[in-house]
Amino acid sequence: MRARTIRRLALEVSSSAVRIAEVSVAGSRPRLLNVAQVRLPARAVVDGVVSDQSAVVAAIQRCMKEGGFSGKEVHLGIAALRAITREIEMPAVPESELDEAARLQVLDVVPFPADKTLLSARPLEEPHETEGGTATLRVLLAAAHREVVDPLLEAVEKAGLVAVSVELSSLALLRALGSRTGEKGAEAIVSIGAGLTLIVIHEGGIPRFVRTVALGGDHVTAAIAGALDVPSEDAELMKRNLDQSGPHLRAAAAGAHGTILQLVSEVQSSVDYYATLPDKSPVGRIQLTGGGSLLPGFAERLSQQVSAEVVPARALDHLGLGSLRLDEDERTRREPIVATVVGLAMGDPAGVKPLNLLPPEIGLARRYKRIERDVIAVSAAAVLALAGLGVLSYTRVQNAEAVVSGLDQNARAMQAAISRQEGHAKTYNAISADEAAVSPILSTEVDWPRVFSDLARDTPAGGVVTSISGSYVAPAAPASPAAGSGTPAAGAPPVSSPAARSATTIANLSVTISTNQGYSYFRQWLQAMSTSPQFRYVSFSGLSAGKGNTVTWSAELAVLGTIRSGRASEFEVTSR
Repeated sequence: MRARTIRRLALEVSSSAVRIAEVSVAGSRPRLLNVAQVRLPARAVVDGVVSDQSAVVAAIQRCMKEGGFSGKEVHLGIAALRAITREIEMPAVPESELDEAARLQVLDVVPFPADKTLLSARPLEEPHETEGGTATLRVLLAAAHREVVDPLLEAVEKAGLVAVSVELSSLALLRALGSRTGEKGAEAIVSIGAGLTLIVIHEGGIPRFVRTVALGGDHVTAAIAGALDVPSEDAELMKRNLDQSGPHLRAAAAGAHGTILQLVSEVQSSVDYYATLPDKSPVGRIQLTGGGSLLPGFAERLSQQVSAEVVPARALDHLGLGSLRLDEDERTRREPIVATVVGLAMGDPAGVKPLNLLPPEIGLARRYKRIERDVIAVSAAAVLALAGLGVLSYTRVQNAEAVVSGLDQNARAMQAAISRQEGHAKTYNAISADEAAVSPILSTEVDWPRVFSDLARDTPAGGVVTSISGSYVAPAAPASPAAGSGTPAAGAPPVSSPAARSATTIANLSVTISTNQGYSYFRQWLQAMSTSPQFRYVSFSGLSAGKGNTVTWSAELAVLGTIRSGRASEFEVTSR
């Protein structure tokens, strides 16, 4: 059977540029359909945090337009000093409860306030039992401060896009480049951006060590500009030509030397530190990616400092390029800048729990919108059904009106002839019998539109009626008078009296209610139904709590005779 094709649009907002990629995922080899980049002005993004929102919004819109992308839903990546991964061991729980359970376990390993932390967890292995018989689970935890995620989401929304996931860029890098799952030993992926450097060490495709360093290509540019007292634009041009000859370039190389060595030292210290961890394999290879990895001499200096093979990353080798016919020069130019955004677009393999840092309130709001759309659709179907019933009722009423009209004409003619004929009693009894044939049609009619409008009015604000069904209750046969009395019992109200109608159940309703205001709303709703003159509360069942303050229950209500249609009185035949 042919694998289903999924197209995913990914958006990366780095310190220097906005990048968008579209990938088609079908089978084991994804295809890169399109990729585009738009540069950002200086300091529009600082340490991975959006600081100039208008510039980022404009760059996203321009990148979407110039790249010819048509989708609206995007997968986002973040790389910042306040975005981290950790491995923890915790009691085993079902995967659907893993994120909430992990939140209770990470107070001592995540350095952010609990109310400002977004986190997601993924199991790294099957649960195993400890010596005490407790089932435990090793999980990978992704966490970020809300001040990193919220400004990015706001910029994406203002650009007219919808974020469906937020993922750490380090994990996207690993997905795009860490394909050596069958090989033993550890490998490092080093992505040198303009403002930040990501170091990801994995074994067999599983991340074991992730570090973000506040150092990148812009710091080398700043060092050259400071040493030569030249504008940043000139320093950037010199940085890209440090391997060329010339007095200015020699001075630029001298100015950049210290920063490049510092960057090499950060990578080396991370690799050396990992080698000291228990049960860890030494790093055998380092893949370099990111625009800063093209710094002249950087790869050679790093090779001299570490006992590992240093190679340029080749993210495009893992993808089918299809209609993107890139020549070798264009491919070489794009290779260092596409790894992260391509990894975001590829997505996790089937069966792997995503590490999604999208704020929970956004997901909840979208869920309520979907429920609202479903309720509207159900309501529309109900209205159509009621309209069909209305047409049927209208036809019956029209026929009844025709009968009543004929009876009324007969009655007037007979009343004029009463003075001349002796059959007054017989004729009047015949008219009454005909009236009795019409009255049951209307006297027991339930005014359903009013039932729904009164239920909506009596339901307190804050709840949503997610389902409703009703059934008509046939009126009970009137009790026979006591033998020989000929009259109802003393003190009993007439059946047609207001008191009797208000106590009579004419229909039953089954409703399902949902709210995000917790159990206090359930008590408020119960009080409203208990005091309603139109409904009588009968019972409730299925009271259940969801995420947050979501509460759902089902209830049975009796519709009282105060809502019964009063149209029967319009067709009464009265004697004159």
